[in-house]
Amino acid sequence: MIELSYSYENEFLANTAYQLMRVNMNDPWLVLSGSDVVGIINHDENDSWQQIAGEDMPQDAVRGMGELIAMQQFSWLPRLIKKQWPEYVQEVIVESEKNYEVVCHKDTCPDRFKQRFTPGIHALAKRETELVFKVCRFNVSGYYQVVKTRTADRYA
Repeated sequence: MIELSYSYENEFLANTAYQLMRVNMNDPWLVLSGSDVVGIINHDENDSWQQIAGEDMPQDAVRGMGELIAMQQFSWLPRLIKKQWPEYVQEVIVESEKNYEVVCHKDTCPDRFKQRFTPGIHALAKRETELVFKVCRFNVSGYYQVVKTRTADRYA
């Protein structure tokens, strides 16, 4: 499950705090205010965010929620991994904010991919987060884990 907090600020209304929740990467996002589900938003094929159920929320709030979601590492990192290693990676599945499953092509050499992926993921992913990648091959049993540790900020 992934949870995000979004604060909607409007000059005519009181500031509203929303909690955004998603159980599965293919599910739309639940929008909660307090403990109440006030809506459901989803990304459509036109690359925009729409409210698909619930109480009417301001469109700029829905758009702001979508922008917050799009900025998160789990939104862009899977695509970047597939682009970086297309000859090895078939699919990247987000299990949670910090856990990913990397499914390699059946004929991928696991040792060769591990040699490339382990140092490469440190360059692609955000420095301040620790991530765990479960790497497996399509239709082949067994897997290994690659842990990208949090990198301390050298300027702090």
